[in-house]
Amino acid sequence: MEQGKGNEIDIRKIFDVIRKRLWMVVVITVITTCAGAIYNHLNKPTPIYDSTSRIMISETSSFFDTLRVVITEPPVLEAVIEELQLTQTAESLRGQINVSRVDSSQIVAITVTNTSQEQATIIANTVANVYKEKAVELLGFEGVEIFAEAVVRENAWPINPANNRIIKLAFAFGVVVGLGLVFLLDSLDNRFRSERQIEKSLELPVLGSVSKMNKKSLNKNENNKTNPSVRGETIAP
Repeated sequence: MEQGKGNEIDIRKIFDVIRKRLWMVVVITVITTCAGAIYNHLNKPTPIYDSTSRIMISETSSFFDTLRVVITEPPVLEAVIEELQLTQTAESLRGQINVSRVDSSQIVAITVTNTSQEQATIIANTVANVYKEKAVELLGFEGVEIFAEAVVRENAWPINPANNRIIKLAFAFGVVVGLGLVFLLDSLDNRFRSERQIEKSLELPVLGSVSKMNKKSLNKNENNKTNPSVRGETIAP
């Protein structure tokens, strides 16, 4: 029972410490959250969109993998750059292209990412058409067909949407720092707050205490002195 009471007192003390300096926690949290919001706004990622064209390769043997790899090789990409008059290298263009086989079918998806969905669509379709020509020219393979062209989607969402993660982290950081500062200041405060603390520190019993006086109490005492009837006194006729 005593242990439970001690825990209750400790919890109450913690809440009292927080309550007395709650304004400090609120101020610090507001500052860090605002700073996080400003940082998040100034560092929004550049929207990136993707667009996919699909080709069909009529080959089921191990030669299929070779045909798929050739899509992102320099002969194809350099021809795409020349046709579209792009100001980038074949290596940087390769970083924007992802080639994947659709399940275990003969269809290959060519997905291009770009800051413009229109440009991503143009590049995806150009890569598919140029590859079809280069497959014949380089490998003598005529089994490539355009299965589905990439199209510009209306109201397309970027693949890297902005999020509020920084703001949430700034809020949590502010709360933690605020609470930590509150308890630090409390631990540095050496004032006595109770009779028990005085007895424990001085190892002497407390014989009495003086009530805290305020303006209201002083006014009441003054009224009692000037008005004898308040003290229960009677005046003889």
